[in-house]
Parts: sequence; structure tokens; C-alpha cells
Amino acid sequence: MPIRTCAQCGHAMPKNASAKRKYCSDNCRKLASKHRHSPQHQTSPTTPPANEPSPQQSTAPATYRDMLEVSRTALTRNLEDPHCPATAVAGLSKQLLAVGKELLEMDREKEPDPILDDPEEMADGIEDDPFDAETI
Repeated sequence: MPIRTCAQCGHAMPKNASAKRKYCSDNCRKLASKHRHSPQHQTSPTTPPANEPSPQQSTAPATYRDMLEVSRTALTRNLEDPHCPATAVAGLSKQLLAVGKELLEMDREKEPDPILDDPEEMADGIEDDPFDAETI
């Protein structure tokens, strides 16, 4: 399990820290709060120029399959993130499995899987020795 670090100072988090905790101590939490509220760290929200497409328009999935692949990528990225809380892993894994099954079903509709559809064909040319109980 990767070691979680403080968002302010970078030191390791205490062993008894909850999954939601971001800072190693009250001092780091207070410093981060001061930095958030100081005027030099505030930025104004920028909007893209009118002639450029917004990110939502350019990345919109064209088909249902594309949307599933985007979901699978996002779920995988979130599961691999070291800052992913332990309480979210089960739910993310469940969603990832559901998306994966749906993608497999879509692929199976296109072309059948020779291993799943005909296991006898896969075993052609492989002979199995008969069981002999006395050898044990």
C-alpha cells in the first residue's frame, strides 16, 4: 500500500489517519487554509474563446461503446490513484467490472469467442492420460 503524504508539507500521514484526511497535523491544515484564502493564490475562472470548442464538446463520446471505454479508462485511473480512499475502492471496482462485462458482451455480439463457444475445438490434439489411483 503506498504511503499517503500531507497535501501541505509532503510528510507521511500518521498511521491512524482516516481516508479523508489531507494534512498530517493541525498546523498544516491551518497553513493550507491561509494559503487558500490569500488574494495572491486566487485565480479568476477563465472561459475558452468562442472560436475554440469547449472540452465537453470535443470529448463527447460518439457511440455508447465510446462512452463505456471512456468510463473504463476513468475508473481504472481512479483505482490506480494513490490518493483514492480505501472506502471507494469496492464501489469503483464494481463499476469497472460492470463496464468491462458490458464491453465484452458488445464484442461477443460482433464475433463469437472460439474458446467459450467450442472448448472441444481448443482441446484438439491434446491427449489426457488416464487417472491411476495407485500412483498416489
